[in-house]
Amino acid sequence: MTFVPVIPEAYSHVLAEFESLDPLLTALRLDSSRLRCTSIAVSRKWLALGSTGGGLNLIQKDGWKQRLFLSHREGAISQIACCSHDDDYVAVATSQGLVVVWELNQERRGKPERIHVSSEHKGRKVTALCWDTAVLRVFVGDHVGKVSAIKLNTLKQAKAAAAFVMFPVQTVLTVDSCVVQLDYLDGRLLVSSLTRSFLCDT
Repeated sequence: MTFVPVIPEAYSHVLAEFESLDPLLTALRLDSSRLRCTSIAVSRKWLALGSTGGGLNLIQKDGWKQRLFLSHREGAISQIACCSHDDDYVAVATSQGLVVVWELNQERRGKPERIHVSSEHKGRKVTALCWDTAVLRVFVGDHVGKVSAIKLNTLKQAKAAAAFVMFPVQTVLTVDSCVVQLDYLDGRLLVSSLTRSFLCDT
């Protein structure tokens, strides 16, 4: 049984390390002076780290083993979002404003594949990414206040039936300033700008 000391009431915050982080630090290979970590995201299975070189490191949380490295020629990774209801999907935004969605193909032990590249926000800074909690849809917000939704056709769906989506990307709304937060739950999208918050029925 682990001993947890009693915290005096005078302290409002506690920083604790319950297990050694050495395996994680080894997997991260933080000895490079050329590459810097630019973004981070977590899911039930993965710790995802984006870098200035356009690389996305996906490290399995169980044992902190380096599992996947996905490269992007479209610039540094600025945002990452792991799909909360399916660990096989991850979306990243690059410094050029492109959004790339990957299907990791872990169930079939295949190679990860890009299933969608969106240029809807090209030339802008993507400031927020968020997954729908029920279906494969990614919400994207940028520095001028535009919010879009990317509806995905997965490789699994395409092989089961020849599905065709006419408009996979649509503008959800445009807000008054930079989008600083996106969150989604039970059919509602929360969009926060620098001045106000919006709750959208989607």
